[in-house]
Amino acid sequence: MISMERPEGTEALLLVRNLVKSYGNHRAVDNVSYALRPGELVALLGENGAGKTTMLQTIVGLLSPDEGTIQIAGRTVLPTHTFHKRLIGYLAERPFLYPALSGFEFLQFVGALYGLRRRESTVWGQDLLKQMHLVDIAQQRIQSYSQGMRQRLALCATLLHRPRLLLLDEPLNGLDPTHVRDLKALLLHLCSEGCSVLVSTHLLDVAERLCSRILILSHGHLVADGSLDQLRLLAKQPDHSTLEAVFFALTQEQTSQVQAPGGGQ
Repeated sequence: MISMERPEGTEALLLVRNLVKSYGNHRAVDNVSYALRPGELVALLGENGAGKTTMLQTIVGLLSPDEGTIQIAGRTVLPTHTFHKRLIGYLAERPFLYPALSGFEFLQFVGALYGLRRRESTVWGQDLLKQMHLVDIAQQRIQSYSQGMRQRLALCATLLHRPRLLLLDEPLNGLDPTHVRDLKALLLHLCSEGCSVLVSTHLLDVAERLCSRILILSHGHLVADGSLDQLRLLAKQPDHSTLEAVFFALTQEQTSQVQAPGGGQ
């Protein structure tokens, strides 16, 4: 597996403070603050439209925040900055691939965008293709790939430059149980090497088993941040409660507040 350099110290690798992003009069992300430290594997949960993708795209720089600050590796990110691009690996919910290229050619292209030497792209790319079980089809055009194959190739591209911070939006889309298992093992390995991982997913059972910390967004607000045990206390749920039960208790409470007269949009 690819080795990651462990960042020194325990300072936050990602620090989000009072983040606001609106579309017209709708606040998709409303005054959200949290931090990710090296080695953390954190789940980002929320109903459709909760603001998860908007928040990830704002951190990456695809969107500009209306208010608040984002710091990566101790440096504040501004719209004109590019230093953080090399530190982040971002997997979109619907990743764009070039269907006329082969899987290997696509990784070479991505490596060039990140300024990797051709040998680095080749060696690291082959390692990732092996881990994602794509070696046998690496020379075939992407247009012949299934959805699961494309998702695994997109994951290879996300990891190619060995980022310290991973932002993954529904990374399990299209993966069969074997490849879900392999991806979970890979993420745990990367975290053991010091990488920080934020995984947006609707699969609550996967988040419960995989992640030691959980963020829950609802209507743009961060309504919970902590371990499952901490969230159970917050939601006033029994000790044996599943994440699903805790999630619905917390998000339904937020929905009730938003829908109440004078409670929000």
